[in-house]
Amino acid sequence: MALGCFADEKPPRGVCGFIDWRLNGMISREIKRGRISGAFEEKIVIPFAGRISSEILLLFGLGRVAEVNYDRIYNAAYTVAEAVDKMEMDGFALELFGVGRGGLVTANIVEALITGIFDFLAADIQKLERMKTCLVAPTAKLDNIALGIKQFKNHVNDKGAVDIGELESILTGGGIT
Repeated sequence: MALGCFADEKPPRGVCGFIDWRLNGMISREIKRGRISGAFEEKIVIPFAGRISSEILLLFGLGRVAEVNYDRIYNAAYTVAEAVDKMEMDGFALELFGVGRGGLVTANIVEALITGIFDFLAADIQKLERMKTCLVAPTAKLDNIALGIKQFKNHVNDKGAVDIGELESILTGGGIT
């Protein structure tokens, strides 16, 4: 599981905050000790975190909340996909970096995340076919996530490599049920 960690959010918020709570404040303690800073592109790997259904927890530094933008989210997603690939893993879950912060639009965050992941994986078609990615987000954001996926599909030159068939009813206005 890959989580974004902001340098100026103490304790962490969002999914990272929830995971911190599940780990009895372990992330907060490491921030307080100075072992986790949240500086942009900082990568912290926590193996076998316990109390969560994930073999590895990857914390990715996003810098200060005021500095978050779509380019930074794209770069973070690209770097996370690269790190997961270097760990020789075939999949990962990823939170929506920056949702509810800095006035960013959820659909555009989703598009930036997926584009960053796709751009890394598209360099090697075997990686693109092998890697499975799951977005972790609140149910209330699902319509906006679907819109972000549709934006990605409309803007990407994927030559048919990206199949969003299972989401078609949502993307064509069927909505989330």
